[in-house]
Order: sequence, then structure tokens, then C-alpha cells
Amino acid sequence: MRRSAIQRQSDELKARIRRHADRRDEDFRVGVEIEVCLLDGRGRPVDAGAVIEALRGKHDVDYEYGKSQLEFKTKPVPMDGIEGLNLQFEGFIEDLERAINKTHAGATPVFLGANPSPHASEGLITDKPRYQRLARWQRRIPDIEMDGQKFKAVQVATAIQGFHMHLQGRNPGFTAAMFNHILNLIPSVILLGANSRLFAGRVFSLHEPRLFMYDQSEQQNSGFPGVARYLEGVEDYIDYITSRKPVVAKDYFELVKERHDDARIRLNTRFYRVETRVMSVQPTPRSMMAMIEFFIGYLHRAIHEGRALRPLATLREERQSVVRSGFNARTHLSVVDTAKSQVATAQKGLLDLGIKPQFLDVLERRIENRTTAGEYVAHLWQSKFDGNADETLQEVIADVWDKTKNNRPIF
Repeated sequence: MRRSAIQRQSDELKARIRRHADRRDEDFRVGVEIEVCLLDGRGRPVDAGAVIEALRGKHDVDYEYGKSQLEFKTKPVPMDGIEGLNLQFEGFIEDLERAINKTHAGATPVFLGANPSPHASEGLITDKPRYQRLARWQRRIPDIEMDGQKFKAVQVATAIQGFHMHLQGRNPGFTAAMFNHILNLIPSVILLGANSRLFAGRVFSLHEPRLFMYDQSEQQNSGFPGVARYLEGVEDYIDYITSRKPVVAKDYFELVKERHDDARIRLNTRFYRVETRVMSVQPTPRSMMAMIEFFIGYLHRAIHEGRALRPLATLREERQSVVRSGFNARTHLSVVDTAKSQVATAQKGLLDLGIKPQFLDVLERRIENRTTAGEYVAHLWQSKFDGNADETLQEVIADVWDKTKNNRPIF
């Protein structure tokens, strides 16, 4: 029954796509979801409920998978007004600090892809039916091992946060092209956007532990999309989604959300959008803006030029290598040179669109310095750690939070 209902929905969506082939919607209208976790003065997770209630009415916020996590959604803006997103981010951060001071004085919001606290537990899962169903599934998955340390799969989602960006396409065909070219950006985005080597009270060797943990905790139900070839249209994406066995999904739209892929096509509104999920939460608004400029500029130029798409097998190999080794990744091509070229392409694309790049220099400096926020946080931990993990944790997250609220990007 459940499968046939999903199939009926997919047929209806395909018919809608055919009707919308010649649409001319606004390109690159962008919205963002930011996930944050809340820790107390001893580095222990704090229930974010009171903070969420204090922010509602002014901001679109809600619980995430974990009770110590909250998600903030921006209002979508046109691409020529993306500087307004920076103001939305800054305003949210100011209001978040006020809400925390009012409800949980002494707590710190953490804008890092992985929760640095070692105090995780299954009891932190939000009491939402969908999350509880996912948790029951994950409890059956074997423990995950990273650098010799084991973690329960069900705890991972309560300990990682992401920065999700939604980009609107003018029609189904353009949206499929966006999806294809986004796949070519994934290794570079991981390289430049990682910020979470500090995880569960320890600095791990991986460049981006968040993605490694997520991939393993869902038995490869997340990660680089498992498409066999590039999409010829959105219909191909629908076939990809419906080829997967549901875990807890009851309809097509839940089935899409169940695939925690690096990139997803969203059809749950009358518009056509690609959602990217590969980034860690960037520690500062300017860092997040740099990623937004990167995507918009690169996609415009690459699609306009009809830039050749690289083999999917090569991209998957680069993704795995970058997750583990970052700037030291060894693949057939230099991941650093690829990232440098793609950032340069993004700059040209923004200028073609009449947008003066204001934030891309953040990524350019990371390439020049061969470093990221993740390296900064790891070095900070190692320089401050004196045997007391809770005290060191508080010092580290306070340092990062100071840079976040003052919008000083970490290079």
C-alpha cells in the first residue's frame, strides 16, 4: 500500500513537470536553514525549548533531531538581494544571544558542524513522531567507529548540525542542470567549509568527521547521491528516489527527506529547488554568505557555458578523500587547484549577474592559507587542553561564539 501511494505521487509529479517545462521562475532565489546546538557552562547539552519559544514570532525556528538543537530558517531572497541574508543572519544571532541570556544564562550556542560535547545520549532525541521512528531504525544499526572510538548510530543525528541552502530554478530542466553541477562542487565545498574536527570531547584526524559519522550512522542512506548517471531531467531524480526502499516514509516527500544526500531536489512547493546539505554550519554570517556566493556564481557560469561535467565516480572518490584528508587529499587531480578554479569561476559568474562579490574572499583566503575553521578549532583545543575537557570545551566554544556574533570569519 505504502509503495503504491508513493508511486501514484511520483506519476502526478512527473505530469506536473511536463506541464511546467517552459516556466520562467526567478533563478537562484535563495533560502537557508541553519542548525545550532546549545551547551551549558560545563559543555552539557541544554534543552533548547525555552530559547525556541523566545525566538518564535520574530524568527522561523524549531527543534531539530536533538532537544539541544534548534533550526533557523531565513526568508527567501532574490539573488540580487543576497546581502539581505547577511543582515538576517546578524539579526538572528543578536536575538539568539538575548533569548539565551533570558532563558539559559551562561549557555553558549554552537555553530559547528559537529557537537563538541562528550555528553551525548539517546534521551536527547526530540519527541517528534518522525524522529522517534528514525531513532528506532537507527538503534538496529551497528556501532560506528572513528579513530578507534565507537559511537551508537542513534546518537549521531543529535550531535551534528548542518547549513542547508535552497536555490530556486527557473523550470524543471534548469533545476536538473543545477543539481548536476552542484555535484561537481561537493568536494570543494567540503574542503573549504569544514569546521568540526572537535567532536565528542576529542579532536579527530578526519578533515570533516560530521559527514563520515552521518554516512555511517545511516548505513549509506546519506552522502553523495547514489545516481547512476547525471540527470536528464527532474523525472530521473524522481525515479532515483522511488527506487529506494522506505525506512519510515509514508509518501514521496517524506521519502526525499529520508535520503540525507549532499544535494536533493525539492518538489514540495509549486517551485523547483535544489537543496544542498553538505556544508557544516559556518561559524560566522560572512562565512555562510561566502558559500552562497560560491554556489550562485559557479552555477550561473557553468550552466551558461555548458561546462563539462566530471565523472561521478571521480567525484565520489574525491569526496571520500577530502572528508578524510582535506587539503592533503590525494586523487587524480589536485582538489586545491579544482577549488581555486571553481571559486574563480564563481567570481566571474557573479559579475555576469551584476552582483559584486562581497564575501568570496573568505574562501580565497582559505585556499591561500590551506586551512579552514576546522583547523583553527582543532589547534585552539590542542593549545588550551590541560586535562580538564569540560573547561577546555567551554573556552573553545566561547572563542568561536565571540567570532560568530561579531561576524569575524575564521581563516
